[in-house]
Amino acid sequence: MLDDTPRKLLRVISQFRYHFKRMPTLMELGRLSGRRSAEITKGFKVLAAEHYIQWSAGDPIETAIIITEWERNVPYATQQKGAQRGCDGTNIDYWLYH
Repeated sequence: MLDDTPRKLLRVISQFRYHFKRMPTLMELGRLSGRRSAEITKGFKVLAAEHYIQWSAGDPIETAIIITEWERNVPYATQQKGAQRGCDGTNIDYWLYH
């Protein structure tokens, strides 16, 4: 399981790549993730070590290649907790608790 910064960077670069068809620059990653350049570089090293991206530490951030776009081995809930997902008008949990 990834820490917060590498997980956020992975989501940002995969969505950025899908939307703009290119990798973001270091300045764009700083703006989009709210992280400093040292934290971004450290996060990229973690992603490369875990084989989520293919990147060498001496290369620019833009040269990274995404191998896996999502975090591995994370169980996802199949149903939303607390709120019922019905179309019969009984879904008042949304209006009461959100």
